[in-house]
Amino acid sequence: MKIIKNKISRILTWRRHSKNNRVAHSANIHKSAEMGGDCVIGEEVILGEDVTLSKGVRVGRGASLSRITVGDNSHIESWIVCTGHGDGKIRVGKECYIGLMNVLDFSSDLIIGDYVHIAGPSTGLWTHSTANMCIHNIPLSRLDDEEYRPRSPIVIEDNVYIGGNTTVYPGVTIHHHSIIAPNSAVTKDVEPYTVVGGVPSKLIKRIDAPGS
Repeated sequence: MKIIKNKISRILTWRRHSKNNRVAHSANIHKSAEMGGDCVIGEEVILGEDVTLSKGVRVGRGASLSRITVGDNSHIESWIVCTGHGDGKIRVGKECYIGLMNVLDFSSDLIIGDYVHIAGPSTGLWTHSTANMCIHNIPLSRLDDEEYRPRSPIVIEDNVYIGGNTTVYPGVTIHHHSIIAPNSAVTKDVEPYTVVGGVPSKLIKRIDAPGS
């Protein structure tokens, strides 16, 4: 009986969202999810709890989203994963692009501004670290122990480009109008109007402000 009720609830949720959006039949949408209209939701997408998509958002095949708010006309590519253990949330601004197979961690807050492009594949924005758990023999049952699994928010301001296969570490702020080269490890804050890259990332050059 429970399986039947769940199936009916899924169908009714799909119908509700399909009135003003284009939603694939294989999408699995939690009853709490919200869409602003003109959204396109691909095959096998999972929209879990606490998902809000503003007008014109596109979500590619196989993406799994939860605890996320996405601004107008942003594009979430295929096989994106929202994951984490903690009480953080993810905010993506308007006109953003989140590339193929990227990982967004909501262990702590992850704030992404407007007109941000994060290329794929395999860019990870991580708001926690388990390095101390490994070193000190801490079992996985203690994931809430912040002494050994510290969490810290990531802030990416407006007008930022992040190249593919990049890792952004907990506590980092990437300031506006900056570029991160592909294959980088961003371990500290990035100044505005700069290009950084490498492992760990370092200043490559400064760029002119628009209109200067």
